[in-house]
Amino acid sequence: MRINPEIWMPCLVAAICFSGLQPLWSQDRSLAAQLEQYDQKYGNDPRLVNGEKYYYPYRRSDGDPFLESSPRKTILHIGGNVFKDQAIRYDIYNQLLVLEYEDVYGATSSLVLPNSRLEAFSDDRRSFIKMKGPEGKEEFFQVVYEGPISCYYAWKKEYRLDATSGSGEYYFTEPVREAYLVRGHAFYSYGGNRSFSRVFDKENKKLIRHFMRQHHINVRTASGSQMESLMEYCNSITDEAQ
Repeated sequence: MRINPEIWMPCLVAAICFSGLQPLWSQDRSLAAQLEQYDQKYGNDPRLVNGEKYYYPYRRSDGDPFLESSPRKTILHIGGNVFKDQAIRYDIYNQLLVLEYEDVYGATSSLVLPNSRLEAFSDDRRSFIKMKGPEGKEEFFQVVYEGPISCYYAWKKEYRLDATSGSGEYYFTEPVREAYLVRGHAFYSYGGNRSFSRVFDKENKKLIRHFMRQHHINVRTASGSQMESLMEYCNSITDEAQ
């Protein structure tokens, strides 16, 4: 008989944490060993499902807080472990990953994955890493290009009061992409070709603008391959590449 991990997980953690039989510094290793045994016995990896139950709080609002409404098959990097083919929805409003899984009764359940151990995730369209943003707060960024000069996107939604209907209801805006070049530890926001090229010195700025015109690149609408080509060129002509 399979035991529901939502039942045994809290009991197991409580039993170990309050046993008083081991010094504090060794509890993590003891807990990991115990969880690994349950992992092998019951098949649900507690390193993955030790988040909290997700209850959707926006049922009366228009739209949703997710980058995409439907779960996507995702590869997760959590605490040095890799988990493939997980059904994930990325809540960009709250900066959370929600895991959809089938419980022991065959019903679909949702868990919020613990942000403290999440390192990165990717699907067949995008890759994200967690890092400190321009305001020093950890959040997820879509990786466009990584090098001495890197490029990342941050995805946002706003939760607004619908002032037009008079009903007092709220709605979510469509996803908005914020684009950044990262040079060293400094973030440079850009919205178009001009603000993109301003990050560079006068000589390189001219070269980059020429490259954009020559290859018909508009950074507002550029494809992934176009941005990769542009970033490779930018890195090749700057001092960081030397």
